[in-house]
Amino acid sequence: MSKKTTWIVVALVALLALGIGARLLLPQGERSAGTGAASEEAAGGMGGAVGSMAPDFTLPKARGEGAIALSEYRGNVVLVNFWATWCPPCREEIPAFIQVRDKLHADGFEIIGVSLDEGGPSVVLPFAQEYGITYPLAMGDQALTQRYGGIRGIPTSFLVDREGKIVQKYLGAVDAQTLENAVKSLL
Repeated sequence: MSKKTTWIVVALVALLALGIGARLLLPQGERSAGTGAASEEAAGGMGGAVGSMAPDFTLPKARGEGAIALSEYRGNVVLVNFWATWCPPCREEIPAFIQVRDKLHADGFEIIGVSLDEGGPSVVLPFAQEYGITYPLAMGDQALTQRYGGIRGIPTSFLVDREGKIVQKYLGAVDAQTLENAVKSLL
């Protein structure tokens, strides 16, 4: 079984187990409470828990040479988004991410997209160009997903405040209004 197939199976099982699979499969307008994604007030146990410091990382950039370190963004509000090119809910939230980042970037908001694609930059770069992704993209790995509490499905996003603390965890696609409201409360 390929890594991609494994991630799909894991994501589906996790979503069904969490009881949110139906929410992610419904069109945006049919979701309850208009939140877009299931959010967790407490992520529990390991790293990645709401209220804990976000695990730092240094990952290879998807675009070109060098690395992206979360610590370089201290002082900004950051959304750390675990995603993949083959994931439909991940694709769904990209326009909202671009919209909110463009609107709030000058005020100190950034998004770091952590791709879990097994094909690496050769898969991510054409996709990013096609979708017009302007925020930083990094290539993630299983070790990082474990440090964030074990990512059970994608997309999974962590909203990190200016001090580096996780203030919100989102399971599933995040809509523009939900993200913008959360970010504005932290800026």
